[in-house]
Amino acid sequence: MKTPITIEFPLAGEWLVGADGTEAGHERAFDFLRVDKKLKASRRAAWRELFQAVPLEEYYAWGQPMLAPFHGTVLAAVDGSEEIATSYLRTLINTLFSKQGNAELQQLQEAGAGDIRHFAGNHVILQSAEDTEVYAFLAHARKGSVCVTAGQQVEHLQKLAEVGNSGQSMTPHLHFQLMNQANPINAETLECRFRAYEVLVNDHWKKCELSVPKRRQRIRAVG
Repeated sequence: MKTPITIEFPLAGEWLVGADGTEAGHERAFDFLRVDKKLKASRRAAWRELFQAVPLEEYYAWGQPMLAPFHGTVLAAVDGSEEIATSYLRTLINTLFSKQGNAELQQLQEAGAGDIRHFAGNHVILQSAEDTEVYAFLAHARKGSVCVTAGQQVEHLQKLAEVGNSGQSMTPHLHFQLMNQANPINAETLECRFRAYEVLVNDHWKKCELSVPKRRQRIRAVG
């Protein structure tokens, strides 16, 4: 069995694991959200998040830096996609019943290339310098925050963009995955593990090394 690829945790501060790579449609991919102790994603009441639009700047994850998980080359740095503040419930309904979105996805898969901003929003794709067959995909960045360009060399933990709500996103968050090619639509996701992070266990922070967090765990970056 192949050893998971070791990378740096691509965020700073404390996060909740919304998807840990085991859910259908998120195989070996992660969603990281920032929430408070009551698991609310914003400064507004929980019912407001569910039924009414919350200004994006009031979400705890909004504007937090997305970081490079390894030293490598920027293959794509896509910005300019708009973000719309809407309720969690309305976004969920639109995503589940979007026939147009399903048709677009099928067309992109058949073509093997194309504009993926409808799904990924503003995003960055990196190619690893250590293993050129490994690519990282960081999606849903804040409009105007992508601060790297295609062809640029970046160091691990260098800032690439900021967390936003562009593309198909129910709340500001980072969607992250490793892939075996540069096109996220047709790529096979790769198993990874983070070099180090901390997880909250019984109100105490425990350091984890060469591991991956589980869904609904509260974790934070080391250092």
